[in-house]
Amino acid sequence: MQAVLFDLDGTLLDTVRDIGACANHALTRYGCPPRPMEDYRVFIGNGIRQLFRRAVPEEVPEETFAEILGFYLRYYPEHAMEQTTVFPGIPELLAQLAAAGLRTAVITNKTQASAQAIIGHYFPDHPFAFVWGRTETRPLKPDPAAGRLACETLGLRPEEIVFFGDGDADMGFARNAGFRAIGCDWGYRSREQLLQAGAETVVSHPRELPPLLGLCGTGQSPANL
Repeated sequence: MQAVLFDLDGTLLDTVRDIGACANHALTRYGCPPRPMEDYRVFIGNGIRQLFRRAVPEEVPEETFAEILGFYLRYYPEHAMEQTTVFPGIPELLAQLAAAGLRTAVITNKTQASAQAIIGHYFPDHPFAFVWGRTETRPLKPDPAAGRLACETLGLRPEEIVFFGDGDADMGFARNAGFRAIGCDWGYRSREQLLQAGAETVVSHPRELPPLLGLCGTGQSPANL
């Protein structure tokens, strides 16, 4: 393995409280009932439009739906880092991967601007090769288009790359792109859901990932010891 690509929401960062609070603010602003925070754990993972398709009542007119979504897209970037936290063990994992010479990057279904701002805030010193969010030309996971572009950008073959995430879309993306699919169960999907979605294996703490990549506790690969 030469590179580890990460999902963002539910993998590197626990973002559900900020996403849920901002979504509920958008809903109530347009007369819709707020959703319990636990609902957003299920809604996260397939892009913000799909999240609001689940959160907004079916009887709401399409033009109102568009206004709710538009308000959220303007509001969330200003409030995205109020309650979001880094999952325990993630900084140590990133440091170990960097020490071992593995390249790292982020591919998320968040918007590009939000992804860059959030990663820059919480991981200002980690040398991610790139941080990619949703754009008009880059489809959402599980579409493998971003995976092909990642191979070109990193100069690697698919079989040299791990994709690490907490969602069914992440596992589908990894499989579609030909990457090794490894899931984590501290996010927004269960171990069983991740395995059903195609995960090769699922870990319950970041320290469990390096041994799967052939890394030892020192941050070096066995070949370097």
